[in-house]
Amino acid sequence: MSLVKPKKPKYKALPKAPRMSAAADSWKRYEAKVKAVNAENQKRKSEYEKKLRAYETEMKNREKLKEKARASKF
Repeated sequence: MSLVKPKKPKYKALPKAPRMSAAADSWKRYEAKVKAVNAENQKRKSEYEKKLRAYETEMKNREKLKEKARASKF
């Protein structure tokens, strides 16, 4: 099994903010969009970190096995 380090995720860009003189409804919609984008980005980040931890754990296990093999001399 080939082991490949996971790539960093591409995050969604935050939406453009309305003008300061915009209606309150516009600001509420903007806030909802920002929350949705942040939730999506957080989901991507957590998936990446989960894959990265699994990769690092596997690499440590392989390194330990190499050390064990190196230390055992007949």
